[in-house]
Amino acid sequence: MQRKQKTQSTSMHVLTAFATVAILLSGTMTASAQQLSGDSLLDFVNTRYHAYFHYNMCTFKNLDLEERSGRTMGDDPPTRWNPTGLDCQQWAQVCKDAKMAGGWLTTKHHGGFCLWDSKLTDYDVASSNVKTDVVKEFTDTFRKAGLKIGLYYSILDYHHGVENGSVTREEIEFLKGQLTELLTNYGPIDYMNFDGWSTWPTTPNFDDVPYGELYRTVKAIQPDCLIVNHCYESNLAHADVPFADAAGRAYPYHPDYMRPTAASDTSQVGWWWDNNEDYGVRRSVDYILKQLHSYNSHNSVYVLNLSPGPDGRIPQDAIRRVTDVAKAWKKPAPLTKAGDNWGFQYDASKNLAFLRPCSQSSTHKFIRDKRAYPRAEIAVDGVTEGDGMMEQTSITNEEDAPWWQVNLQRNCTINRISIYDRTDIDTDLTQRLEVSIFDPDGSEQWKQEIAVTDQRPLSIEVDGVLGQNVRIRMLGNGSLSLAEVIVEGTPQ
Repeated sequence: MQRKQKTQSTSMHVLTAFATVAILLSGTMTASAQQLSGDSLLDFVNTRYHAYFHYNMCTFKNLDLEERSGRTMGDDPPTRWNPTGLDCQQWAQVCKDAKMAGGWLTTKHHGGFCLWDSKLTDYDVASSNVKTDVVKEFTDTFRKAGLKIGLYYSILDYHHGVENGSVTREEIEFLKGQLTELLTNYGPIDYMNFDGWSTWPTTPNFDDVPYGELYRTVKAIQPDCLIVNHCYESNLAHADVPFADAAGRAYPYHPDYMRPTAASDTSQVGWWWDNNEDYGVRRSVDYILKQLHSYNSHNSVYVLNLSPGPDGRIPQDAIRRVTDVAKAWKKPAPLTKAGDNWGFQYDASKNLAFLRPCSQSSTHKFIRDKRAYPRAEIAVDGVTEGDGMMEQTSITNEEDAPWWQVNLQRNCTINRISIYDRTDIDTDLTQRLEVSIFDPDGSEQWKQEIAVTDQRPLSIEVDGVLGQNVRIRMLGNGSLSLAEVIVEGTPQ
């Protein structure tokens, strides 16, 4: 598909947004913005049940076309967005009657159409014939009703050309600018829900759009906003709350994995409203009850999709179904204490490597879900657990001299490097590691060889070496698995 060209005015808006984000991020992020408390996750887990509202351009593409469409490709004119009404009051009441704790709105799906008046693009409601700011109506209504608020935002954006392997710096700033709009103009947001990011071939990967950049954008504005990301990983490398895909299946993670997650599912045929004859509710009361139990019993919040129609209202058959579920569902008693391993397991603000871009010599195949690989970034996610089969470690293929590296993205005086290795397999005490520090130009500034021991962590004192990249290399043949790498020191 041919990429859309931004107008000059849009480019200027992106530069203005970049300046705004730069001001927000110019200082060192506060320690509170780099914490993930057990209390915030406990509050999330105890909500148990939410609604998803897939309501965007695809709703009207399905209205206008005979074939049901699962997505839009960014080429629909803004005037196709033509709702005959918008009843967020109804949405909120349905949530309350269904015993749901909140709702999540698709502010921008893969097609790139925005449900608010974005200053960074003309592809939004302000360019349609119905200019209602849907995000404002939704957030104002749900906040007044005492319901939790989640905003879905797709990183994949066909209209604006944010796709796999071709993302520019301007497009990253565009994403950051739009997140800044959503997080500054609509009051406190409980959950920021990312999608279309490193899960299938057309989506931007984490090299195209580094997670740490968007993480720092969100947390600099709203530190308490939890990030949920549809990347199907059961670690914190790319989310505060891992996303478990519930669509038609039971809890997919390791059965012993009990850290907080979120899971979305459909109640109707597909994610989007459609006027075809076969459209309607397909999930039975028993099915939804079983899903609630399967996910809630693993500390996962179940998010059930209720697609509004072109009139901006939820169809009656969907309302009847969730109302019947509510009559039969007994919400689990609130947990009184967060799990010991919930959230970050050390003060992440003291790790210069925390959520910074990482790479490794190769990446092992997926452990449980083909969309979730043991990527290098897992070793800087704030979690020291080392169970590789629970996707808590980076893992390379077995090869000669495998390596892992982190880019601190600024010159730092490094004083200590701590390495947490994998714990669900026996430690090979015959292996040795080489730890190196490089400057921004790639020149080696320091190197030390260490023996692998059963001590955890392996801690290496560094005498104030100035550098930007830290590399860990296995000497010999094997697979390098790292649970966490903590780099302590002072940014320059």
